[in-house]
Amino acid sequence: DSVVAARGAGIRVVMITGDYLLTAIAIAKNVNILQPSDDVETSAMDCANLRPDGEYLRPEEMDMITRSTRVFARAKPEDKLEIVKSIQRQGQVAAMTGDGVNDAPALNQADIGVAMGIQGTEVAKGAADMVLTDDNFCSIVNAVEKGRSIYAGIQKFVAFIMSVHIAEVMQIFICIVVGIPVMRTPLQILFLILVTDLPPSIALGMEPGEAHILKMRPRPKEEPIVLMWMWLAMIMNGAVLTVVVVAVYLISLINYCDGEVLQSNIYLLDSYEVRLSKAQTVAFISLVWSENIRAYISRSFTNPMWHDIFGNKHMQKAIVMAQICLYVAVLTPYLSDRILGLRGLEIGFFGWALALAGPAGCFILSESCKLISAYQAKKHQDSLSMADTPPAAAPIKVVGSKNVKMAAPVPVQPVKKRWFQCCMGGIF
Repeated sequence: DSVVAARGAGIRVVMITGDYLLTAIAIAKNVNILQPSDDVETSAMDCANLRPDGEYLRPEEMDMITRSTRVFARAKPEDKLEIVKSIQRQGQVAAMTGDGVNDAPALNQADIGVAMGIQGTEVAKGAADMVLTDDNFCSIVNAVEKGRSIYAGIQKFVAFIMSVHIAEVMQIFICIVVGIPVMRTPLQILFLILVTDLPPSIALGMEPGEAHILKMRPRPKEEPIVLMWMWLAMIMNGAVLTVVVVAVYLISLINYCDGEVLQSNIYLLDSYEVRLSKAQTVAFISLVWSENIRAYISRSFTNPMWHDIFGNKHMQKAIVMAQICLYVAVLTPYLSDRILGLRGLEIGFFGWALALAGPAGCFILSESCKLISAYQAKKHQDSLSMADTPPAAAPIKVVGSKNVKMAAPVPVQPVKKRWFQCCMGGIF
């Protein structure tokens, strides 16, 4: 099952063994390395065919073989090394597992050398990049899944923190350009960053992997952490937060400042500091609520917010902490009005009800933007799948143990570094 899961994750499992060809084929079929639809004459090979005259085939001929063969039998240590080199020559990432001294050269050459921790020799462990403590191939697949989950968590962390910071900057920028009183003070900005932005973003970094994460295609080595479609999602969601919070702020100014919204006119009103502070408080509360909703939406680029909404316990703790800090900040006398400049006790029912418009608008508009992100994410995965599919090579048929019949060599075009090759140097 782990081999099937690896294949679904874009990992091509290749068995390299010293056993005879028929034995290797039987074992490969038993562990699903060879599928019932595979032609064993082209998918399995005696390594003697890699060096028919004592010398290894030319690189282009070797690449044609290694790109389609899944079982290599009667392999010598130098055969394993040449196979790994051929895989790397095609621009693919090679992981090599092994336990013996004869596996050490290939373990050292591979992009990721994995030695067996129980049966592995000290030489193999020394040549490898990592040691598999339980000698179980399932652990490799689990590690791939965990690694993808961590990487996806970093992407979600960046997407969330960038979108909310874009929104916070744009809100202040609009106020300055239009001539509206700035909607928050420097101390309020610091409070937002440390108390309401940071905990949810950290929780996103610990987000459990999505159920289909092993079905996604391997990413290219040169691919940036934040893709273009993710940048677009961040800008769209930043714009959404900006629009809804600025709208709430404008309505608050109209309500508390006798219909005035421009700074020059508001400063002429009696007790304008108190009036302005009330409007800023409503916008502040609305922004915190909206960012909390945005944190839940950021848990997935494709799934709706309500999908497995309680799946990340760290997110629940972060949001509860942010809410507690919010109410302490806006409702605690002296701290709220004298230090932070907030007046949660004075905005009345209208102010609290108006603040709810922010998260409601954020939910509706951000979920609408997610439809665009989901479409772009699917297009990205489709493009990776197309790039992963190698061009058809001329069929290779193995005859005997010394001769190989091949069509005229076809130049092999290196593919993008997306496929992850796992070569098993032995059976475990």
